Amino acid sequence: MEKDKKRTYQAPALVKGLEILELLAEARTPLSLTQITERLGKGKGELFRMAAVLEERGYLAKKDGSDNLNLTSKLFELGISVPPIGTLIEAAFPIMHKLSMTIMQACHIAVPNKDNMVVIASIESPSSVGMSVKSGHIMKLYESGSGLLFLSKMSEEKRNEMYVNFQKLNEKFDEEKCKLSVEKINSKGNARVDSPITNCLVDISFPILLPETDHVVACITVPFLKGSNTIMTIIEAEKHVKKAAEELSELSRNYAGF
Repeated sequence: MEKDKKRTYQAPALVKGLEILELLAEARTPLSLTQITERLGKGKGELFRMAAVLEERGYLAKKDGSDNLNLTSKLFELGISVPPIGTLIEAAFPIMHKLSMTIMQACHIAVPNKDNMVVIASIESPSSVGMSVKSGHIMKLYESGSGLLFLSKMSEEKRNEMYVNFQKLNEKFDEEKCKLSVEKINSKGNARVDSPITNCLVDISFPILLPETDHVVACITVPFLKGSNTIMTIIEAEKHVKKAAEELSELSRNYAGF
């Protein structure tokens, strides 16, 4: 007896609403309804009510008297309102705290999402002076140590697709520089790159793997702040980040996800 085929359901209005949210999240800048309809290839009449409802429900907002729509923090607030019980994040925090206290630097865990990296957990530096990245922070993959590490773990075909997309989104994207960084990460096994945020930071990133596989589920990164307050060198700190990544990789054996 044949198994029933997986049933699919159609909800066009919901799909349109989600497409608007995803587009604005991807754009990372306010867009007018006209720009939204053009980018999604739909009619203005199709999306007007969707956008109006999302604005009424607090997911979208207009600022400074402009007609341009931007995402509010409501989606993020919904996400963090769910207790991470039974997830890798919950189990990861003690390891992250230990790492930060040992090297006196901030650290965070990020996951890939399409052509972005998203920070899903962060620990502030215990030092009086430090630099941390807040949960919910999003950057293009080529803009950070975490993202470059994710790129390095992709197939060559997938990476090339990413490069084409990056070029479309940003004409200043330096493909050759990105490729050199990826090659260096591939040969070393982790990322150590200058942060695009400030000259004083170096991103130290290690992959969090499923045990006995090369599958990267996330990565742990220390935005290493160079200066007189540092208690150890970058090379010394890198050893502690590697150890934390190995411990987190082992933990991933017992958790279904984040």
